Amino acid sequence: MSAEEIVLHLTRARREGATSLWLGGGEPTLRKDSFAVVRKARELGYTRVKLQTNGMLLAYPEVAERYVRAGVTEVAFAIKGASAESHDRMTRTPGCYDLMLRGMAEVARHALPMEGDLLIYASTVDELPQMVEKHARLGLGHFNVWLFSAADQGDRDLASHVPRMREVMARITETLDEHPSVSLTSLHTPLCVIPAGYERARFHAHDLDLVVANPGGIRFWLEESSIEGGRYLASCEACTARPRCGGLRQDYIDVHGADEFRPLRAGDPRSSSEVT
Repeated sequence: MSAEEIVLHLTRARREGATSLWLGGGEPTLRKDSFAVVRKARELGYTRVKLQTNGMLLAYPEVAERYVRAGVTEVAFAIKGASAESHDRMTRTPGCYDLMLRGMAEVARHALPMEGDLLIYASTVDELPQMVEKHARLGLGHFNVWLFSAADQGDRDLASHVPRMREVMARITETLDEHPSVSLTSLHTPLCVIPAGYERARFHAHDLDLVVANPGGIRFWLEESSIEGGRYLASCEACTARPRCGGLRQDYIDVHGADEFRPLRAGDPRSSSEVT
């Protein structure tokens, strides 16, 4: 996306009432004009600017300092493993994890809020509790669990990387049991998969009120993305959570089928006023 197009999107969204900007990608820190984009957003009146990043360039104090001066207000780190071995394997970038940790230290030095975007693969599901525990100690205050998606991957066959939701949820409940104060949400997860008592892990894309802007003037609401779901089974129509559920991802059904999903019925403890 050109700098001019970014400014047009920023200006239009601000005119429509937006006050928060989420810079993702791709890797936004690779753009040489990213500092100018942040400054422009703040000049336009955005009060929150979140930088979603692999954190590598933030390891350099002068880079972190420039983002803080430009006006970044919070940072979300993309975490793919609980150790350098697993994280670097999934990123295919030796040294990536150590640089990310240094980036976290720099952001913490500037006292900016930090969170973790945990991208979970089939091979790293069991690391999820350690990913949360380790990085919470480093100052990350919230975690978003992202299930790897095989959608939009072109001709590459990445189906083997898609984790089963029931296995991910088992690790999430384990984490929340061991660390009750942890703030964690599970993205791309239909509400029927989340057990009673773990409602705080729910996520509803519509609540973010987030418009995604892509090159070519393409704009859409986050909940309209295929990554967020959008596919409903016939049985979903009878589910009490249907009005608050983003549905299933087609790529997930293609890989694992739909046997994990059962509609919630009236009387189910999860059929609370929060989702009906």
